[in-house]
Amino acid sequence: MSNLDELQREFFRALLLPLRGSSRISTELSPSDEGHSQEFFRIADEIIKPGPSLTSAERLELYHRQYWFRILDSLAEDFPVLRRMAGDEVFWELIEAYLLERPSHSFTLRHLGEAFADFIEISTLLDETWRPWFSSIARIEYAFMECFESAQGALPEADDLANAVIELQEHVQLLHLPAPADLCWKWPDFYPASSLEPQRVDVAVWREPSGRSRQERIEAAEVPLLVRLKQGIRLGELFDSLPEPAPTEEQITRWFAKWHGHRWLGVQGRQGKQELDPTGGWEGMDRMSSQAVSME
Repeated sequence: MSNLDELQREFFRALLLPLRGSSRISTELSPSDEGHSQEFFRIADEIIKPGPSLTSAERLELYHRQYWFRILDSLAEDFPVLRRMAGDEVFWELIEAYLLERPSHSFTLRHLGEAFADFIEISTLLDETWRPWFSSIARIEYAFMECFESAQGALPEADDLANAVIELQEHVQLLHLPAPADLCWKWPDFYPASSLEPQRVDVAVWREPSGRSRQERIEAAEVPLLVRLKQGIRLGELFDSLPEPAPTEEQITRWFAKWHGHRWLGVQGRQGKQELDPTGGWEGMDRMSSQAVSME
């Protein structure tokens, strides 16, 4: 095989094949005695020469194993609450099925879990009780990563509130969820959900000045105003054309105070600067990791 592009495609095709046999021992995946497919051996023979102590398949397996170890660890790090709620057996079964069905096509691990919530929402590995909860947890956890990397717009000043086009900061994510999965962050396991009916809730996820992601339940009547702010609007226009049923003055006052206090509002077309709060625990942090976890 002389064409470099074709060789790279074949090599990556081999990496995407399932993890088999002894390679699974060092992972949390369920054991399997099933060996590699004929496709794996065919690609190995075509693109890799045998060495003095390893066959072509064994040399390919070194790359194949490290690829899977890395993406398994990365995805597990990105969804810690889902792992706690689902339990290890179900969690790793979901992870493996997801990676086999929807392998990453991005150059970065950052996007590895972007379709995980969609996958969970229709997965036959889960029953109808688990799917809405687990998919909602995954959406919140992926939103944490999205808001962590989003741009920071300029915070509005007094004159801006009267005259400028105001918008939601890019890092503010609005989620409409089929289950109150925000509660799971306070639970040690999934057991409390057995006494609750799944009900649709709205949750905002955003980045604090410390760089940490936060979430908070928002009211259904509040959502249309936040959606309009996502697109950018002058506050006079926003409050002069309220959706029906119109919120009360007390509600609007309370919501606006919260939006301003959480630093959700920005000035359209004016770039701000992310000032990381030195008291927020950034010392010893790896800012290149998906969720900036503490380095050992």
